[in-house]
Amino acid sequence: MRKTTKGAIAVGAGVALLLGGAGTMAAWRVSAGVGQGTSVTSGKLDVVAKTGATGLPVWSWTNASPTTFDVVNSRIVPGDSVTRTQVFTVTARGDHLTFTGALDLAPTVTGDPTLVAKLTSGTTTTLSQSGTWPTGVSVNGAGTLITVTSGTAGGAADLTFDVKVTSVVNWVSVGVGTDAANTMNQTVNLAAANLVLTQS
Repeated sequence: MRKTTKGAIAVGAGVALLLGGAGTMAAWRVSAGVGQGTSVTSGKLDVVAKTGATGLPVWSWTNASPTTFDVVNSRIVPGDSVTRTQVFTVTARGDHLTFTGALDLAPTVTGDPTLVAKLTSGTTTTLSQSGTWPTGVSVNGAGTLITVTSGTAGGAADLTFDVKVTSVVNWVSVGVGTDAANTMNQTVNLAAANLVLTQS
């Protein structure tokens, strides 16, 4: 019985030692530098109004003939639509860059707030090519999306190109008597509007 007991005690002690060792064991961990050629550089998207005569906005009636619109003397009424075209210079770079454009009237545009709201809700914008575009820049058929693939086109620098922006400003009227009388004889200064390019 004593021999059996001693053997049991010895085995038990051995198990205890093994368990104790497992609780304090540390796994190996090593590291190495990743080396050269692993930097990542972001692209860019910038826009400014083109300088000179070609950058001046041109207005025209969308829903009337003759189409000449005089920003000083012409007067719009509910249901009217005017078109504003202007050329902007875009600088962009990216292997997979796409963006849209929109004429943002609020909140920077000044004037009667009711009229501003009417014009803002009915404004649409399309983009088109102006002049010669570099390789790697294209616009979709609807004029709503420009794609820049300067990296895959082998471009080693930013791509600069002109975009014709056409904004149709509609005075949306949903029925007789729905436009408040306080929209009469009001002026809205669209010079404070912004062209906003948004990556998509």
